[in-house]
Amino acid sequence: MSDYTHFIVQPDSGALGATVSGLDLSRALPEAVQQELYAAWLQYQVLFFEEQQISLEQFKTFVRYFGELEVHSFIGKAEGDDTVEQFDSIAVSAWAPSTAVVHIDVSMYQVPTKGAALYAVDVPSTGGDTIWVNAYAAYDGLSPAMQDFLADKSGLFVTAHGGARDAMLRGGPATAHIAKGFLQKPAAHPLVHTHPESGRKALFVDSLFMWSIEDLKPAESDALCRFLFQHVTRPEFQCRLHWRAGTLALWDNRCTMHSRVDDLEIDQARVMHRLPIKGETSPV
Repeated sequence: MSDYTHFIVQPDSGALGATVSGLDLSRALPEAVQQELYAAWLQYQVLFFEEQQISLEQFKTFVRYFGELEVHSFIGKAEGDDTVEQFDSIAVSAWAPSTAVVHIDVSMYQVPTKGAALYAVDVPSTGGDTIWVNAYAAYDGLSPAMQDFLADKSGLFVTAHGGARDAMLRGGPATAHIAKGFLQKPAAHPLVHTHPESGRKALFVDSLFMWSIEDLKPAESDALCRFLFQHVTRPEFQCRLHWRAGTLALWDNRCTMHSRVDDLEIDQARVMHRLPIKGETSPV
């Protein structure tokens, strides 16, 4: 258990993640508490707060301690609010792209989000967990030779997720041109970047939006992507959260990846509120 002055922090795994107790997020937090929380966030990469009863405005107030809020127009919002995103799902449809893929939020942006917070409004008693991956540990887990090889390599990230993109390419002339449009202006990000605050190196790979690796032949790119996408799923890099109503998770998108476990029954609802934190710099 780490030694903090204003709250208690209990690590949840050997890789990353910690539960913070002793705070009521419905109340404004003093500057000293905000600063200490920010330090804990940088240290543990994802923080969990349990049994929190907060309004939409209180949710926004809390997340602003970590940066400016970012609005994603392509995601639906909570009723009566134009900022807080709402995910309301009942068992994933067979045709929908699986969210059980390790990814980085909006990695296809030139400046991806700094972080995000997810708050459980209504969740089932079982199923729908979230897994986070420590991108520092994923980099450190590579051999020195592989680290050196990746040092100057960049991935190309496109705005159509892999499932939709592949479906459009297979759909013939009627849809293939749409997929090609997504591929024309990819964002290029280094596969290994340095966190702007911690100074540590982290992997930046995403099987959902990463299309290929620059300067490699297609077969080489495909083989390396398959290896990296599999590498980041190693359990020793992970922590896993079982949601309960009132749980809030806050993660650093610059040094983590995450995925949802799609194991809900057909009649199980899962309602979540999310707030992205605006990115400040491109990965370098």
